[in-house]
Amino acid sequence: MIAWIIAFFGELFIISEEWKFYKKKKETRAYEKENKLPKKRMISPLTQAFVVVPIVVVAVSFLFYSFVKPVQQAHETKDTLRTATYLLQQAKAQNGVYPENIIELSRKNPIYGDLTIDGWKQAIIYKKTENGNAYTLISKGKDGILNTDDDISMSSKD
Repeated sequence: MIAWIIAFFGELFIISEEWKFYKKKKETRAYEKENKLPKKRMISPLTQAFVVVPIVVVAVSFLFYSFVKPVQQAHETKDTLRTATYLLQQAKAQNGVYPENIIELSRKNPIYGDLTIDGWKQAIIYKKTENGNAYTLISKGKDGILNTDDDISMSSKD
């Protein structure tokens, strides 16, 4: 009921603004004709709304995908690496050594999701030391190239 009342008053506002616009446009056209002036471009408030709103939506979408999405992907990757680190520590506590690959962790704990993929949908690299007492997890980052500044890694201590 409240939504209907708000919608009703919103419609009244739009109608009143359009009425004011057309009244002003009629006066302007009469003045232009009387003084032999060229017609001035006039855009109604409703048309302005239909032009401005899509532009704002596109701008906000661009900002989201340019700034917010990469940050979100980096956080998602760090969370995945932290989860994998936690599960690797648990596996070592149970078995005395780290597993051969992190796919085993995903199979044993499906609740945690796919621990082999980072926020950019690229494979996470799992390197275990020769003696099996340490490991390194590496995400190639946004550019997908190993050994660049945007790589994200986590390591265990021997």
